[in-house]
Amino acid sequence: MNVRVLVLEPFGGGSHAAFYRQWSQFSDHRFHILELPAVHWKWRSRHSSLTLAEYANQAVEEGQTFDIIFASEMLHVAEWRGFACESLRKLPVVTYFHENQFTYPIAESQARDFHFAYSNLLTAVAADQVWFNSAYHRDEFLAAALAWLRRMPDFKHVDQFRAAIGKSKICPPGITAPAIPAAPISPSDAHVAGRAASQATGVTLGWVARWEHDKAPENFVAAIEILVAEGLDFQLCLLGQQFQRTPPSLHRLQELAGARLIHCGYAESRDTYWRHLHTMDIVVSTAIHEFFGIGILEATLAGARPLLPNRLAYPEVFDLEHYPERAHLFYDGSVGQLTERLREWILSGVRNTPASPLTQWVRDHYAWSALAGQYDQALTELVAAHR
Repeated sequence: MNVRVLVLEPFGGGSHAAFYRQWSQFSDHRFHILELPAVHWKWRSRHSSLTLAEYANQAVEEGQTFDIIFASEMLHVAEWRGFACESLRKLPVVTYFHENQFTYPIAESQARDFHFAYSNLLTAVAADQVWFNSAYHRDEFLAAALAWLRRMPDFKHVDQFRAAIGKSKICPPGITAPAIPAAPISPSDAHVAGRAASQATGVTLGWVARWEHDKAPENFVAAIEILVAEGLDFQLCLLGQQFQRTPPSLHRLQELAGARLIHCGYAESRDTYWRHLHTMDIVVSTAIHEFFGIGILEATLAGARPLLPNRLAYPEVFDLEHYPERAHLFYDGSVGQLTERLREWILSGVRNTPASPLTQWVRDHYAWSALAGQYDQALTELVAAHR
């Protein structure tokens, strides 16, 4: 069955947009995408139900027909259905939870706004099916939402929420690697703050996360400080956002690394991003919060060896339960063991291995070419069940 999918996305950028855009490239279904700019997330969460209903209603007036709605958790499904025309209102809705506002990390100086969190809960109940990027995310969301509901005075609707989560699916995001493996960026091509990078030949350590508190970058900096003091031969490639004002921990790392730093900041294109990934021999996470970790998977697919805290979604994503031999890829989350493992791997000369069994496993399990058909089938079954 060729399903006509209407995508409704309040925050059309980053991982949200990557999911449906890349899926649509490999899908047998037809996707019609209505998305809003990926800015002002709180305002997007508030107005998008009305705005996207107006857009969708207009598409119907112009003769478009659809079989199913696919939206992210930022769209309040019950509100949207109230604004949508009758032909849209009766369609099944799949809501994909990239994150949730019960457990998404906030700065210590901020208070959590449970209005947004409760909107997530209501959307889970209103949707016909909920998809999560990991079982870890599903379970964390369920536990946090139930704990909050139990503190409410009455009309908690716990059974409805449990039922919604009970029929949910785990659908990890896919990866689309370049068709032709990208050539690594050479040291002579890389620049940091206008200076040519080092010509060092040591192991390259990679970072692919946001430089924010929930990724605990200060632990990474602490480990690097020890390794630099020991005089070990290594380089650093830091892929992440740019800042108007450099965070103190990142400034400290830049000072420590000096000529070891071959890249720091965003890659200017997707191709350049993959070329940087191919320079990494080891990719490191120190996260204290992670719903999935697609950047780590992409670096692994590019041949880097991951070094991950044994917590959050990482054991699930790398299926540690069924592959206990991967235990060496995990550490206990402490700076001490992180430093110890990095020292060991640097001294042993770990190198990027794009043809490793782990790389092939990641490709088999997480490439969109492998996942798209599964997700197509899930939509087909849901549409058939509603006819």
